[in-house]
Amino acid sequence: MKHKQSESKKEETKVDDNCIFSKEEVNLGHQPEFDYLKTLGVICMALIHVYIHSNEGYLFYYVDHIVNVLTAGALQMLMGIGMKYSPNHDSKRYFSRGILFLTMGQYLNLIRNCIPYLIAWKITGNKKFISRALSILQTDILSLAGFACIFMAILKKMKISDKGILIIGTIMNFVAWPLFKIMKQPDSYLLKQLLGYFVLTNAESHFPLCSYFIFLAFGNWVADYYKRMKNKDKFYNRILIFCFPIAVIYQYLRTHYNIPILTEYGSYEHYNLNPFPDAIYRIMANIVILAMYYKLDKILGKTPYIIRHCAKNLNQYYLIGFTMTMHFIVYLRVTRGDKYPSQFQYTDLFSIFLLFSSYYIIELNDKYIHFAIFTLKNPIRIIIYAVIWIMTVVSVIYIYPKVDEYTNVWNNYLYEV
Repeated sequence: MKHKQSESKKEETKVDDNCIFSKEEVNLGHQPEFDYLKTLGVICMALIHVYIHSNEGYLFYYVDHIVNVLTAGALQMLMGIGMKYSPNHDSKRYFSRGILFLTMGQYLNLIRNCIPYLIAWKITGNKKFISRALSILQTDILSLAGFACIFMAILKKMKISDKGILIIGTIMNFVAWPLFKIMKQPDSYLLKQLLGYFVLTNAESHFPLCSYFIFLAFGNWVADYYKRMKNKDKFYNRILIFCFPIAVIYQYLRTHYNIPILTEYGSYEHYNLNPFPDAIYRIMANIVILAMYYKLDKILGKTPYIIRHCAKNLNQYYLIGFTMTMHFIVYLRVTRGDKYPSQFQYTDLFSIFLLFSSYYIIELNDKYIHFAIFTLKNPIRIIIYAVIWIMTVVSVIYIYPKVDEYTNVWNNYLYEV
């Protein structure tokens, strides 16, 4: 009898050891593969914002395809997981983070679009520049993060389960494209622009919440599984065996064949509507990339410092890189004419310069200035927030009456007009 009990105990232990997930939270430490994916996002964001203005450079083709796979979704997914790993992941935490991201996005719109284009308009008198200054209301990855966090805070406050939140995100994504097709666009440009934060409109409507909330919802849901994951090797092996071939086949079919029920691959609608099959594919592809990075980190034995630096300072790299890019583009348009950036031949070198510059600016700040909006305390935080939003309102009131033609991606920002 004792022998049978012993055999049963051994069998139970054997089965338990083969399980991927535990009933308890056993995987609460640092997850290096997340850092690698964030770093890939940092590099691609820096490069694509240079390349889209020139369509030049040896890396353009590859970066364009990688960005179409990653998009803002990868970073939204990681944010959902990361916030679940935080000691405080209640509705109050989500809401405060949402306000922070919205304010950072608005600060970026001021310094990358509004102020440089206003200066360009004053210097040249070219009305295209005052039109582009109205991009102060442009939707952005940071705007998406802000509204996504606030919406998550509302859902958490309503005590909706993580599975329920994922279902809501899925439904939102599923209806985004039909809604865009049947929705009557408002006559007011301002209303169209504000509506574009939530659904795709024919204003400057990047990353609408309805299309992209699914990623944050998925990250929030899958985080509980990550926290209970006790056999990462087995989990990622299965991901590579089953999901990698599916991801490769889907990517090949999507890029080589027109699928009538889906938006054209690489088009503006495709990138910003994020149709449901593409959203599911992107989630799968990013999990596959995480699996590859997990294997790479095990081979290296230690996560390289630059990977940890990029992941830790993701938002700073984005803010600095995008600001420097737009200031340079505005300078070229003022001094060389509207078409000159498309003839810029040094995009690869400039992109490398951007990454190194961003790194050293962040290092200098950490060593000497120690400014970080994340750690600001009240009342300084409230004052800075108020200044950014007051400047936004004043700028819109000043610019809007002077604009004859509104600039956005649909008319190529009036570059060809």
